[in-house]
Amino acid sequence: MYVGYFDEVKADRDQGRANYLVAGLIIPMDQIGIIERQMTELAVELFGSRELVKDTEFHADSIYRAKDNFRARRMDERAAVLGRLAKVIGDNRYIAKVYAAIDSSKLFNPDQAAEIAFAHFVERVQMCVWEKPCVLIGDEGDTEAKNMVRDFAQFRAKGTPWAHGIEIKTVVDTVHFCKSHHSRLIQLADAYAWLTVHQWGLRRGVMAMLVDEAIKGVDLFPNRYKHWPK
Repeated sequence: MYVGYFDEVKADRDQGRANYLVAGLIIPMDQIGIIERQMTELAVELFGSRELVKDTEFHADSIYRAKDNFRARRMDERAAVLGRLAKVIGDNRYIAKVYAAIDSSKLFNPDQAAEIAFAHFVERVQMCVWEKPCVLIGDEGDTEAKNMVRDFAQFRAKGTPWAHGIEIKTVVDTVHFCKSHHSRLIQLADAYAWLTVHQWGLRRGVMAMLVDEAIKGVDLFPNRYKHWPK
């Protein structure tokens, strides 16, 4: 059985980013404890605590921008943390990396970008797990959470909503949600979504270059992905 942890990155045209991204990590059950221990070790090293609270949360944008519990950290320290999170993902050959990126600037109705991205993401998760069951867990703070539950119920019943859509057979139950500071795996999915966007080369400056150096050689290439429209 697999558990898929996922997060979103919204389009932001002011920053030159038209894509709405849904990205996630599809993890076999027997790997979850191993990955959680790696994340806990990093939390103890940085915060001196194993607690799952906001003060020990890894949130990639906060790390990059020196916000919240990373306010007092130097640039090189913060870039190194993002590099460590990337290595947790890239070094585990059992983790499947999946994303769907929808260019909202090419849609007649840009407000549909989240719905379309989630549908393509669910398709790619199904393609990763094939006949094995998978449950999806997302960040409770996701602004599209309620719509995702509704949409997923439709996908289970009718398949994904286009002519060449696929049957969602083994991505089971409903979409579940959890507060990100209560789950190290959701925090890792957040890091993967952020790193996916980072690799598009839209960020500039010293911090961006430090992150580039920290993740050099780490395998973050997705197992399944979709960019749409072309």
